[in-house]
Amino acid sequence: MKEERLKEILDIVDKNGFVSMKDLQEKLGVSMITVRRDVAELVKRNLVRKVHGGIRKVNYFEKETDFMRRLSINREAKERIAQLALDFVEDNDIIFLDASTTAHIFARHLASSQKSVHAITNNLLTAMELSKNPGISVVLLTGKVNPENLAVEGSLTIECGKKFSVKKAFVSCRGVTAEEGTYEINTMEMGIKGIFVEKAEEIFVLADFSKIGKRSLAHLIPTERIDYLITERKPPENQYEIFREKGVKIVH
Repeated sequence: MKEERLKEILDIVDKNGFVSMKDLQEKLGVSMITVRRDVAELVKRNLVRKVHGGIRKVNYFEKETDFMRRLSINREAKERIAQLALDFVEDNDIIFLDASTTAHIFARHLASSQKSVHAITNNLLTAMELSKNPGISVVLLTGKVNPENLAVEGSLTIECGKKFSVKKAFVSCRGVTAEEGTYEINTMEMGIKGIFVEKAEEIFVLADFSKIGKRSLAHLIPTERIDYLITERKPPENQYEIFREKGVKIVH
């Protein structure tokens, strides 16, 4: 019975965009206490938003995707990394930002700056963030959207990516070791990231301390190909020395 009411509420909100608490009570034929309880449950599930006098539907970009959840993980470290990375962007640069949450936070910092660049990305939210700055020319690659990480992926994306040149690639990873380089978990995204890593004159790996010395499913960027490793604090000494021996500049 309760789940049927919740579904009915969602149907009403989806159809109208907004519905008042009073209208809900009348349509459902239940007490206001029950309406409030049902609404609280839907808010908790992130299916509606409570506003003055009623509720409204949750738009696509407010839904809690895997990307949204990961944005909050090690947030302070990601903000620090983004701020450090900003120093390496120059006016008129052509840059690539991958679909990672760290690159998205970097995009926010870049959008708030006075820099004028050409930016290419395969993440919907990152493209929207960059577009807030009129000085940034934004290219969102074409392809199939992954609803969980909001990345544009697949063979069409790879073919699209091949058409562009890029000076600097700002990418994150699931893990990075001084011995081998970066590792990824999302094999779909590896294809497009690999295209721009190959094209870039300089590669900036944005990785918080928790990723250093860690491996994941698949290897992508050899250590020797990394120009800069940007992290929030100095890596462990054994990793730090090997990175430096292999020519990686560490920024922290």
